[in-house]
Amino acid sequence: MNKKIEVMLRDEEYLIGLRRLFESFGYKKFKMRKFEKYELYLENKSFLRNGNIITVTDPKGRLLAIKPDVTLSIVKNVRADLLPEKFYYNESVYIADSGDGNIKESTQIGLEYIGNLDLRALAEILLLASESLSRVDNEYRIAISHMSFVSDILADSGLGEAECNSIINLISEKNLHGIKALCSSASVDFAVTERICSLASVCGELREEIKAAKRFVCGDASQAGYDELVALSEIIDAFGLSDKFILDFSLMNDMNYYNGLLFQGFIQGVPKNVLSGGRYDNLVRRFGVETSAAGFAVFTDVLDKFRYESEEYDYDIFLLYSNECKAEAVLKKELEFNTQGLRCIAFDAEPDGLKYKKKVVMFSDGSVKYE
Repeated sequence: MNKKIEVMLRDEEYLIGLRRLFESFGYKKFKMRKFEKYELYLENKSFLRNGNIITVTDPKGRLLAIKPDVTLSIVKNVRADLLPEKFYYNESVYIADSGDGNIKESTQIGLEYIGNLDLRALAEILLLASESLSRVDNEYRIAISHMSFVSDILADSGLGEAECNSIINLISEKNLHGIKALCSSASVDFAVTERICSLASVCGELREEIKAAKRFVCGDASQAGYDELVALSEIIDAFGLSDKFILDFSLMNDMNYYNGLLFQGFIQGVPKNVLSGGRYDNLVRRFGVETSAAGFAVFTDVLDKFRYESEEYDYDIFLLYSNECKAEAVLKKELEFNTQGLRCIAFDAEPDGLKYKKKVVMFSDGSVKYE
């Protein structure tokens, strides 16, 4: 078990550090309301990570949603005359699990940049995402992609909206057989089918794979996307982070909302992504503001779940003390272990089911024995 994850989740130093980091780059704290109008989320249901929205009825009979997403709450309040705006948040959102029907809490800390997203702004977001993961564990990777490539390819495919959405899902799954079957049934040109399959197969270190990505340029959008990725790769390299970023074109999202850069972050030993981000100009424009926007969130609940599923013991030290021990002496011994970064719990008798790494017995004279 990674000790940095344990420390992060035990004392919240990680969250405090990220808040300070985001504030130092000009991001302001956003506090989300507990309830929002249900229509806001119903109309943008496909944007949500989980579409199972939990609702309540207020005393006036209005249907309200219980905090299913932070980004939507930020975007709906965007004012064109105040742009650019930069927000960060540390919030819990609530979803209904479709499997067991239970309500689950997801905790996340993240940021949103709303306004003119030039190359510097995009690089800032990626570098802050990188720093956010490095403070958990240096063995992290960020996979990046760009929606412009698939949008240009699909524009030449002759597929309808529903079929394009199916292709997006199949690319995300790297399901080449499914892609070929769908394209065949829709009489998609063989060359276009092969280009889609090749795109889904791209995965490797960014500075190496970006050289080969040029072959997927087939329109103005993908040309601009390619140029952007090349420029971002050069900035990432200048900061000495090239080995931390990979290019993975199977990373996809809903084209109704996302129109550019996408990325996900991974920590060694954690079986799913712990960070997700991207550019969502289309979402902002749905609210009548002609601007661009991007952001990311770190899912601290994913790290928390990993910690509790993986840990073999609850405490580093179980301090078993005699009833004749002075309280002051026991407390000082606990503090001694704490200052060494060890989790210590002290009782005068051992509870059933207590999981600990090492037992320390304290006698009435203050001496101790390690067991």
